[in-house]
Amino acid sequence: MQVVSSFFRRYGQILAAVALTLVIAISCDGGLAPPPIPPVTSISGTVRFVGGRASWPRRDSVWTMRVVGFRQFPPQDLIGDLFQGRAFFTPAALQLDSTITLFSDSARYSLVFGDSIPRQIQYLCVAMLIDTARLLTTQGWRIVGVYNTSGNQREPTTINLTQGRDHPANITVDFKNPPPQPF
Repeated sequence: MQVVSSFFRRYGQILAAVALTLVIAISCDGGLAPPPIPPVTSISGTVRFVGGRASWPRRDSVWTMRVVGFRQFPPQDLIGDLFQGRAFFTPAALQLDSTITLFSDSARYSLVFGDSIPRQIQYLCVAMLIDTARLLTTQGWRIVGVYNTSGNQREPTTINLTQGRDHPANITVDFKNPPPQPF
């Protein structure tokens, strides 16, 4: 009987150690691994310039260019909408370095939304700074292209946003035939 008792005690301790090891191993789900990065909500695409490089205005009249998305159409005020969270710019909106490659045939862009993701963008456009002295006024900017799927720049296409998804939107800029100015 003592042999049986000694056997269970010895193998019981081993069995308990194996069970404890399995419980610990199963409960570890990655240890110190960083949490997964949540998917980004964005609008991205290509801005195509009709006529290519040769169609651009003089270099001294183009300071910077941005893609801007407005929650509503028609927009109220370019700068006011931006500061009140009704408009979203491509990065570094208030710096003079352009986020769209200037004097090119086309340029890629990505408008990434942070924590405040609107349900839709009713007016997606390309805005060009034409007067640095009026950087923070609507008069300093000119709309040179509007996203639309009909081919008519007077009819902007609304983009319904889905969280965690990229929404493709290519924009055509025709410097000789700009869209109507909404402000």
